[in-house]
Amino acid sequence: MTVSRDNPIALYLQIANKLKEEILSKKIKPGEKIGSQRELEARFHVSKITIRKAIELLEKEGLVLTSQGKGTFVKPEKVEQTLDQLQSLSDIIKNSGYTPQVKIKKLEMVSTPTSFKQDENNDIDPYCLYIERLHTVEELPIAFAQVYIPYDLGEKLTKNELENHTIYELLEQKLGITLGEAIQSIEACPASEALGKVLDVPEGSPLLKAERLTYSSKDKLIEKITFYYRFDEYAFKIKLSRASQIPMWPPIPDN
Repeated sequence: MTVSRDNPIALYLQIANKLKEEILSKKIKPGEKIGSQRELEARFHVSKITIRKAIELLEKEGLVLTSQGKGTFVKPEKVEQTLDQLQSLSDIIKNSGYTPQVKIKKLEMVSTPTSFKQDENNDIDPYCLYIERLHTVEELPIAFAQVYIPYDLGEKLTKNELENHTIYELLEQKLGITLGEAIQSIEACPASEALGKVLDVPEGSPLLKAERLTYSSKDKLIEKITFYYRFDEYAFKIKLSRASQIPMWPPIPDN
């Protein structure tokens, strides 16, 4: 498709259609910049206003994202998590083909949450390490995590380590803990004002909420984490098998 002033279709719509064609054909790949404002003006020989209208149309169709001061990018495909194994979010993002970034928003010692205290297999300190981690891809917020780790483990972790390594890497490689199983629940919830700000979505927007309790191979509870995911950037997938014990229906009699 070419852009022409002789075409009865408005120029901004022609440009939007041309860029859409390049996005859908993966000529411009997810996460890549579609071109700066000036580059697009020069490429299509049109004004700044025309380019802005074309970009606005692509944004409405959910094909691109504009970051102030950085430019307009093809919207990344959703990060997808399978539910058949225990993985860190950073590893999940890597497996989806993206480069994960983690920023520590809060790191402090707090009172141990009830979930630890009620675990009969644990003799837990009254305090634990509380961590807030923002996970992003190409500067786009993907998920916000609230993490609790027992004090005897958490006191050995630093902010720099927590931003540059996954928590599971630190537990296994630095602290020598063998991970066992985890119990996770998933539900939908609306974004609070605070979550909306940190995830860059309007208050009340739907989020995916996942709560996980992670145990060591010795059945000691070593992590309680709550994730809040943007539903438009994250998805869960699970492979299902037909139940083996299926009630047998009586045979249908011949007429």
